[in-house]
Amino acid sequence: MEYPVLALLLCTSLCWSAVSGLNGAAIEVDKKGASLTFDGIGGLSGGGATSRLLIDYKEPQRGQILDYLFKPNFGASLQILKVEIGGDSQSTDGTESSHMHSADDLDYHRGYEWWLMVEAKKRNPDIKLYGLAWAYPGWVGNGSGSPFLYPNLTSSYIVKWLEGAKKVYDLDIDYIGIWNERSSSGPYVVNLRNAINKAGFPNTLIVAKDGGADICNSMANDKAYADAVSVIGLHYPSDFSNFSLCHSFNKPFWASEESSSYDDANGAACWARVINSHWVLQQMTSSIMWNLVGSYYHGTNWYASSMLTAVQPWSGHYWVAPVVWATAHVTQFTKVGWKYLKNGAGSGELTKGGYYATWVDPNGKDFTMVIVKISHEHAPCTRPGLPDYDSFAEEVMVQLDESLGKVESLNVWYSNFEDGPPYTQFVKKDPIHLVGNAFSVAIPVGGYFTITTLAGGEKGSAGDIPESSPRFPLPYSDNFDSVIESQEAPFFADQIGTFEVHPATVDAATHKGVMTQMVPELPIGWSDHGSRGPMTILGMREWQDVTAQVEFLMPVSAPATATVCLATRSDQMWNNGVVFCVDAAGNYNLTTAGPFLITYDRQPAVPVVFSGQVGDFEVNTWHHLSLTTIDGKATGSLDGKVLFNNKAIRNIDTGFVAFGTNGWFSVQYDNFKVDPAGSNWSPKSACGAAKAGDVLTVRNCTTNGLASDDQMFELVPNYQLRHIPSGLCAMAKSMVIGVSITLEKCSDSDRQVFLNDYTNIRNHLEPVRVGSLSLAGSEKTGGEVSLQKEHAPGYYTFWSFFPNTHQLRNQYTAITALGYPQCLSTCPVE
Repeated sequence: MEYPVLALLLCTSLCWSAVSGLNGAAIEVDKKGASLTFDGIGGLSGGGATSRLLIDYKEPQRGQILDYLFKPNFGASLQILKVEIGGDSQSTDGTESSHMHSADDLDYHRGYEWWLMVEAKKRNPDIKLYGLAWAYPGWVGNGSGSPFLYPNLTSSYIVKWLEGAKKVYDLDIDYIGIWNERSSSGPYVVNLRNAINKAGFPNTLIVAKDGGADICNSMANDKAYADAVSVIGLHYPSDFSNFSLCHSFNKPFWASEESSSYDDANGAACWARVINSHWVLQQMTSSIMWNLVGSYYHGTNWYASSMLTAVQPWSGHYWVAPVVWATAHVTQFTKVGWKYLKNGAGSGELTKGGYYATWVDPNGKDFTMVIVKISHEHAPCTRPGLPDYDSFAEEVMVQLDESLGKVESLNVWYSNFEDGPPYTQFVKKDPIHLVGNAFSVAIPVGGYFTITTLAGGEKGSAGDIPESSPRFPLPYSDNFDSVIESQEAPFFADQIGTFEVHPATVDAATHKGVMTQMVPELPIGWSDHGSRGPMTILGMREWQDVTAQVEFLMPVSAPATATVCLATRSDQMWNNGVVFCVDAAGNYNLTTAGPFLITYDRQPAVPVVFSGQVGDFEVNTWHHLSLTTIDGKATGSLDGKVLFNNKAIRNIDTGFVAFGTNGWFSVQYDNFKVDPAGSNWSPKSACGAAKAGDVLTVRNCTTNGLASDDQMFELVPNYQLRHIPSGLCAMAKSMVIGVSITLEKCSDSDRQVFLNDYTNIRNHLEPVRVGSLSLAGSEKTGGEVSLQKEHAPGYYTFWSFFPNTHQLRNQYTAITALGYPQCLSTCPVE
C-alpha cells in the first residue's frame, strides 16, 4: 500500500509536502483497543505559595494570564486544577494561610486559592478541582505534631474546607488528598472517607498518598484503607520502575505531581515527553504539573519551575512559556472521559526513540494522536533520572482501522523544542489527506505532533504584553489601609507563619488596617518543623543598600523575651541577612541572621554584631523601627533614636527586606517603607562594548538589582551561554584543562555547549560543564575564567544564575571564604 506522507523538508523555514510511495509496516490505530479512561492534564497551585504574586497583578494582565492557563482552546486549557489547602507553614516558596488557624477560628476569605478556583471554573466549567494539604495548623494534632493521632479533628478540618468551597464559592471539589509527600494513615483515610460522605460529599474522591509507591504496600495490607482510596497518586514516578502492585488494585494511577522543571524549551521537552510516556510505559491516566504559575520571587525555591511565569505584578509583564504550548498539544484536543488506546492499538514506543499515544471519544468518531521524540540531552525533568537512550529521526506510517470510520483528512499541530532558538511552538500545519485510511509522518528529533480529527485548537493571543521590568520599584511604601481584610498585603511573601491585614487593636483611627502575624502555635510542618521565627519578605534577592522602616505593636500577651525584627539582605528563611531586633524588655541587637523561635529546643546562637538596651519600652504601644545598610555599614533606630550608626557589617550578603518576630505572637505592623540608600543605584559601565575574541573574566557583581552590560548573559536551552548585549556566545578555546573562554559568533560547536542543571542553577550552585571539564574561576586571583576539573583546588567550579540581572554568580547565598560575589564578565582583567 502507498501512504501519503507529511514530510519535513529543508528550506528557508519549516515546510510540509504530501509525498507518496513509502512502504513499510504501519502503526495500527484501532478503536477496539480502547482501554483506560483519561482523567486529564493539570497544573498545581501551591506547595507552596507558588501563585502568591498573581493576585497582585492588575487587569487586564491578570485575566490574560488566567486565560492562557484555563480558557478552553486558547492556551494550556487545563483539565485539572490542584491547589494547596493552606496550613500556615512553609511549603516550598512560602506559607499559605489556613482557613482555621485554631479550633475556634474559621475564615473562608484568606489566601488566593479560592479565588483561583473560581476563576478557573469561570473559564472552564468542566475543570476538575483537587485539594491537598502540605501542612496542618498545630491544633489539628492536639499538640502531638501528627495530623493522624486525632483523626476526627483532621477529618473535621478537611470537611470544613470542602464546606467553604461549596457554601461560599459554589465549588465542588472532585478530589482530596492526604498529606503531601509525607506519611499517610489507613485509619485516618477511612475516617476521612466516612466524614466527607456524612457531610454530603460522596462524589469527592480520595487520592493517596501524593508521594511514593509505598502507599501500594500499605493498601495491600489494609483492605479498608484500599477501599477508601479512589486514585493512587505518585509524585515524580519513574516510567522505568515496577509498579505492578499499584496496578493490581485496578484504580486510576496518576502522576499527581510532575515536572518541577524550569519553564524554557527544556522544561517543555520534559513535559511533552512525560505526559505521553507515563501512559505508554505505566498506564498513568493523569499528569499534574508542579507548578501552575511561577508567581514567586527569585531567591525562593525552584524559581520559574512553572507552566507560565508571572513575577512582575508592578510592571504587568508575564512570560507565556513553551510549557503552555506543550500542554495544549494534548488538552486542546482531548476531553476528560475519553479513552486511551492501549499499546499496539494506537499507543506505543517509536522504533528510533519516542512515544505515541492516542485518545478516542468513546461516544463518537473523534480521536487524537500525539507523537513526541525528544533527545536524551533535552528530555530529563528535574527528577527522576532517565536511563541512557538514543533518538533518531524516522518516518512513521499509520493505518487507521475501520472502527474509526473512513477518515478523509486530519488536522496537524506541530512544535519542536530542539530546533531553536527560536523554537517552533504549537504551529498549525496543513491537514494530512489520507488514502486508504493511512498516512505517514516524518518525525525529527525534538518533534512534537498532534494529529486529530478535531477542527478546533488555537494558539491564543491576548495581544501585547508589557515590557519586562524585573527591578522591584523603589521607593515603596504601604500603610495596608486599602488591603481587603484577611488578605496578605501586595508583594509580601510570607515564609514562616502567616501575616494578614486586620483592623488595628490600638489607635485604630490612625492605623486602621495593619499586618498581623496570625499563627498561634507551631504548625504540623511539611519542611519547617520549628526553626526561626515568623517572617515575611519583599523585594529582590539582589538588594544590598536600602533603608527599611516599619511601625509595630507588641501585644500585651508577649513575654519579655519576645522580639520584633526588621531585616535587609535576607535570604528566603532569614538564615542569612542583616537583622535588627528589639525585645519586649527593651533589649536590642544587630545580627547576621533572623531569630530562632524562643520555643526552639536547641536555641542555637545567632551571631551578634552589636547589642544594647533602649531603656523603657512599652508593649501595646506603636513603635517605629528603621534599618539602613550601605555596603559594609549598618545604622538602626527605634522611635527616631539612633541605637547604632555605621556599625561595621560584612558586605557580601544580598537579599530581601523582611520583618517578623521570634515566636507565635500576634505582633501588628504598619506604615512599611523601603528606600534606596547610598550612591550605588545607577548602572555603571565597567568597560567598552564586547566583541568577538574577548576573553571572559570575573569581577565584583553589580548589586541592588542593577544590570551591567558586561555581566548580562543568557542560559540558552541548547546550553549555549550567550552574552545578551553583543549576541555572542561563550566558547572554550579547546577542551583541555586551563584553557580560557572567549566570546565568538554563536555556532553548533561542542565548545559552545555549557551543560548545566537548567532548573536548579537558578536556585543553587551548580557546575557548568564543557565536555568533562567545568567553568572555573580562581579563588585567589579572580581574572580570567578557564576550564578545570570540578572541585579543582584553588578554583570555584559552581555557579548560580540570577535571572533578574542575567548574572552568572559564584555564590547564591554568601560564602565567606570566596569574599565578595563574583560575576562572569566581558571586561578585561584590570
